Amino acid sequence: MQSITTISKAFNNKNLKKIVNVYQLKYKNSVAQGLGDYIRGCFCLMQICAMLGLTFDMDLTNHPMSKYLIQNETESEKKCDINYADVSRYENTNYIPINSTTYSKNSINFFIEFVNNLNAMGLSENFFTFCHSFPIFDVQDIGRKFILSKLLPNEMMQTAIKERLAHLELIPKRFAVIHIRSGDKYLMNNGTLNSFVVKKIVGILSKNMKSGTKYLILSDNNQIKLILKKIFPQVVIQLTKITHLGESANTDDDAVMETLLDFYLMSKAFQIISFSPYNWGSGFSQWCSVLYKIPYTKIQVLDRLS
Repeated sequence: MQSITTISKAFNNKNLKKIVNVYQLKYKNSVAQGLGDYIRGCFCLMQICAMLGLTFDMDLTNHPMSKYLIQNETESEKKCDINYADVSRYENTNYIPINSTTYSKNSINFFIEFVNNLNAMGLSENFFTFCHSFPIFDVQDIGRKFILSKLLPNEMMQTAIKERLAHLELIPKRFAVIHIRSGDKYLMNNGTLNSFVVKKIVGILSKNMKSGTKYLILSDNNQIKLILKKIFPQVVIQLTKITHLGESANTDDDAVMETLLDFYLMSKAFQIISFSPYNWGSGFSQWCSVLYKIPYTKIQVLDRLS
């Protein structure tokens, strides 16, 4: 088995200087994944660039969410023209499903393939792609700081965050977040909530919610928020327009803003509890927890047939 060092030495593209992870709604070969997936891919590419002696960068300017971020391009970045219509999604995610509850990675094979593709690129100094692959190593603080610097909320978003915290009577680091990924079919059945899954979630929360702790419910489904509020008076909810920042067709400004606002509210919590049907959890909440170093509990909830 080749080592990471041996693979790095096989990199021989002398023209390539920089890899840029581009976030937008559509790519030459596919649509985008969610924000959490993009962040995950940024950690992956950052590690690859560090091993190969390349510069890593992020570009979100062609995504609607950029309207709510601080734009801090340097002069050199402005000169780096991107043909957004020509950007493709990198398909290998460094993810191997084992069964419905577990997965593994094959980082060696993934890295070999990635280096071979870079070697075959030709004369370009820049590689623009959308990568949502799992990182090769554990993430480091220097990676967190760089990604956070690209996701800083602008003045408009900062005002929205402060106003929403005040409206919900939430104090940073004195509330927990319960995040329920429900936009997929597992929680919905012909447009209505899957009662079996809802009962599972309610049962788990009944046994684990702590008295005196304030919980903010975040979800891409307002019905589940209302149900949980009726059962658990201590939870806090806000009924909003929500979209998936990657694959959703809903690019309504309010929906994009509310979804990004959820991300920033989640970053203020002292704990994140995630419910999802997937063995990897929810990228949206998991990579928020990684970025902001927030304790994270992943709970996989499968439907009746699983």
